[in-house]
Amino acid sequence: MTGSQHSTTESEIQLLLLPGLGGDHRMAHSQRALPYEVIALDFISMQRHESLPDYAQRFGEYLIAEKLIDPGRPLVLAGYSFGSAVVQELSKNVRADAVILIGGLCHSRELKPLVYWVGKHISRWLPLIGYRFAEYFIEPVIQLVSGVGPSETHLARTMYHDLPPGFFRDGYDALVNWEGCPVEIPLFRIHGKGDQIITCPPPGDGVVLVNDAKHMVGQMQPEIVNAAIDRFITDVLRLS
Repeated sequence: MTGSQHSTTESEIQLLLLPGLGGDHRMAHSQRALPYEVIALDFISMQRHESLPDYAQRFGEYLIAEKLIDPGRPLVLAGYSFGSAVVQELSKNVRADAVILIGGLCHSRELKPLVYWVGKHISRWLPLIGYRFAEYFIEPVIQLVSGVGPSETHLARTMYHDLPPGFFRDGYDALVNWEGCPVEIPLFRIHGKGDQIITCPPPGDGVVLVNDAKHMVGQMQPEIVNAAIDRFITDVLRLS
């Protein structure tokens, strides 16, 4: 079921925000200003070689079992980067009204060639100590590929440090092997034109391309991103 059968207020709408691969609930801080019930969550643990569809099914069961979402209220699923793939799969298992991709992708082949190649041929074989050592490079890499300021790069390193062991490796492996999935509810994409991780989608209906933004578009241009999210939700749920 999509849309709403009665007059809906902003406070009734649940906006579930899932982080990118190296992040957690703190990644959503720039979108907490939105006038909805923002539900920013950490990922549950991932099993070795688990596929994204299987992971999303377990995650959906977790959301229901822990009563983190209310199935009786409007729900918009949104995700940054890796989280955007999870919410698309999640839309098959959880009743929702719309899906929003923030610097996200619809298929693993939308990853830039080098990012895809590393995921296919290197990341899954790298020992966990290599991922711990990579922490020291997080801040300069995030600055390079995302163009955000010192507070955001420091937060990125902190979130990466706090990840469960193996999550980045297993999530990356699942993402590069993800073939996408049909989304049968309204889908909206917000993407930085300068994204160096995921190929920029072509302009068109349901797509907002943000100038002067790279991969972390939600953190780099929060006012533009939040306004776009607000317009989309208002239209989909016919808010007055």
